[in-house]
Amino acid sequence: MVKHVVMFKLEGDSAAVAKAAADFKAGLEALPAQIAELKSMEVAVDNSCIEGNWTVTLTALCDNFEDLKAYAGHPAHLACVAIIKPLVAARACVDCEQ
Repeated sequence: MVKHVVMFKLEGDSAAVAKAAADFKAGLEALPAQIAELKSMEVAVDNSCIEGNWTVTLTALCDNFEDLKAYAGHPAHLACVAIIKPLVAARACVDCEQ
């Protein structure tokens, strides 16, 4: 099993960031039903307003790295990425086998 953990720091108008984060979360949570290689998806949006916190984190599970690659290139996933892409100030990722 491969765990894919990603954090995004979004910047811009606070209303635009909040809407994009919520839309991104909803889109990502729908992906396991659309992408066979994606076993699960958990998404959290930070709403603490604490300076320096990351905006969105996701944890996805796939059976192997090949399935992770298929998920990453899937059109439904790319459509989700497009929601936040203009607002992304930073991204951090860890992919590990469990």
